[in-house]
Amino acid sequence: MPDVKESVSSMQVRKAYIPFWYYDMAISADVKLSSVNPTEKESLEALNKAMGPPRQMLGIGFDCFWPGHTWDPVCYLSFGQSAATRREKLVPFTSDLCENEEIEVIPFTVNPLKDIAERAPHALENLTVNSSTHKHGMYTINNAQVLFDAAYPIYWPVYIAQFTDKKGSQEPAKTVVIGAHSNDPPLYQWDSKKSRADQWINNGPWVKLDVTEPEWQMGFGNQAPLRQLVQRYLTQVVGEFQTNTVDWNDDRIQAHPNYEEQNKDYLKQLFRVWAERNMLSRIESMDENQKTLGLGALPGTDESTVRSPRLQVKTVSEIRKEIESRVSDELAKLEELEPVWFKEYKNKQ
Repeated sequence: MPDVKESVSSMQVRKAYIPFWYYDMAISADVKLSSVNPTEKESLEALNKAMGPPRQMLGIGFDCFWPGHTWDPVCYLSFGQSAATRREKLVPFTSDLCENEEIEVIPFTVNPLKDIAERAPHALENLTVNSSTHKHGMYTINNAQVLFDAAYPIYWPVYIAQFTDKKGSQEPAKTVVIGAHSNDPPLYQWDSKKSRADQWINNGPWVKLDVTEPEWQMGFGNQAPLRQLVQRYLTQVVGEFQTNTVDWNDDRIQAHPNYEEQNKDYLKQLFRVWAERNMLSRIESMDENQKTLGLGALPGTDESTVRSPRLQVKTVSEIRKEIESRVSDELAKLEELEPVWFKEYKNKQ
């Protein structure tokens, strides 16, 4: 337990292992375009030029956070992966880690595969986000499907302290959660005047998302669409715990050190394939001789061996041929990287 100030009094400390989950997920969806101003007589052609044609997109999340319990208000505290919660020392949870009777082991009662994965298609149906490339543009999401999900249960050692400050004795007792995994631990303070994820000062990240829509990362006049999605997740999804049991026989519940690397390699390749498809969809209605930005190698180098190709001006025809020539190889690599457990799981469904 870190040292505390002399002004602190009436301190009570509770030692516990807090249950939570990291999860990896991939979700596909249809994206269609419209205007936020229904009276505006702007042609679909103009919207397509600014935002691209209707298409499918893929979103992936790596090491997203979900609590394993409903202990309020700690269930709103995220230990999402950050510099303060590095995972390189994760070890299997065994009885010798909690032989000290003073350490409370809080049981897992919440399941992200039920709370999030099974609810995602319904929650995303007809969800809209504003465009960052067109002032009146809007994207609508439909037909979302979970293509991949895996969850990793983790116990995190913490100190939970309640104390009062002599200098402000009229103030209510303060509650802090301190990581017990490090000599330089993160500290999270509870603010009783706020709600949901906002009630923890220094709260960690809940979701880490990426989508095959480059513009969704950008925000000029409008807030970036991806940021809009994350904000809605924090305000509308976090705290909606629907389960009270965990099916430990579910093949998608896995030991983080044993499975997370192969799962992430597969998802990265899946994202790469979908990004290529996304580009083909974008140039589908463009003139073959029209010039636009594409990726290419430096002159005199082999494009297939370049890790970070640079942007180049190319014709739509050139870009299409390059993408189509890569797709078969990318699909073969995707099949090669597909985890064995995932193949077996799909065969059972």
